[in-house]
Amino acid sequence: MRHVTKQALLGSVAITRKADDDADPVSIVTKSLEDLQKSIDERLKRVEGGAELKALMDRLAEVEKKTNRPGAGKADSKEQEEIERKAFANFLRTGSDIEVKAASSDTDTAGGYLVLPTIDLSIRTLMTDLSPMRGLAEVVSISTDKYERFYSMNKRGAQWVSERDTRPQDTARPDLVKQTYPVSELYAAPAATRHLLDDAATDIASWLINGATHDFSETEGEAFLEGDGVDGKPRGLLDYGTAVEKDFTRVWGKHQYVAAGHATAPTDANLVTACIAIVAKLRKPYKANARWLMNSTTAARLMSIVDDNGRRLWAPTGNLIEGVEHPLLGYPVEIDEGMPDIADGAGAHPIAFGDFRQGYVVVDRAGISVRLDEITVKGRVIFDVYKRVGGGCGDFNAIKFIKIAAA
Repeated sequence: MRHVTKQALLGSVAITRKADDDADPVSIVTKSLEDLQKSIDERLKRVEGGAELKALMDRLAEVEKKTNRPGAGKADSKEQEEIERKAFANFLRTGSDIEVKAASSDTDTAGGYLVLPTIDLSIRTLMTDLSPMRGLAEVVSISTDKYERFYSMNKRGAQWVSERDTRPQDTARPDLVKQTYPVSELYAAPAATRHLLDDAATDIASWLINGATHDFSETEGEAFLEGDGVDGKPRGLLDYGTAVEKDFTRVWGKHQYVAAGHATAPTDANLVTACIAIVAKLRKPYKANARWLMNSTTAARLMSIVDDNGRRLWAPTGNLIEGVEHPLLGYPVEIDEGMPDIADGAGAHPIAFGDFRQGYVVVDRAGISVRLDEITVKGRVIFDVYKRVGGGCGDFNAIKFIKIAAA
């Protein structure tokens, strides 16, 4: 029912008064009220029995049907409900059903164009395996193009003499061995248009630079294991070769290896024996900071080894506590997926053990540098990202390998 305002009442009185200025004021007011009541009654009769109310009730029933559908209360239907609610509110205010008809997201031309997706403005970086070698090795920063250090090869020359014995004029003295570690450049040049950098809703520049630095980490990690040392590139731990002779008797530049006990496919018993032997062969000065290095496949193989009583070679003792490293024969294990598999067969070196801080050196020349090039290609910005890094083995007595070999 429409509200009868004071202005409407006075307007009716004014019209009646104009028609008959000589009439009684009370009669004028009474007649005006009667006419107004009659008009309202007629309008209500049309609404109660007519098409207007029926159309309104039909639309209410349709909205209620949609809200009662399965899953209508879930988060993914809230946007559609909001569209329908606003459209229906507009119909109640104005009587126009244009928005009610357009509130359909399943057809683009019927309103689907207006239902926009929710866009996550953060860019997800897929996780990759990074080598732990930089964290294990000694890292040295330099300000030139190469790094040199010297190792003293001790030789025993001391002798026992009595009071009157002739003393030797020249006893054995240490020899010096020089190790040189040049640095080489790692380079990446991701590019983007100026328009993209200006208009994108997320930080494209940071995304490109972070991608380049992550690429550097993967590339240098591979070189620290398998690099050939050519043109100043790092020489990898696995590139130096091994020999069976013990410390101070084998040629400098090779690591000692322990045979796995079989030429191609060592048994569990072979591996257990080799692991115990390699721990025994690493001399005491290096054991305080010793680590195992292997890939996850090799680690899984060692975890599966049990003795005749069902006890595992490598398993947590007591309660399994998340975040606590469980040692293998008393020493922590580092996983590097770049290490060979046991299944690679003859000549492979799937397990390393020792003090990697003494045994490998990473050389950094400054750090990562980024320069913007907006001149070379007009309309594009090239992110010139580079670093200079080198690496190589240090003390060859500090790290030993298990080799897939019979002896």
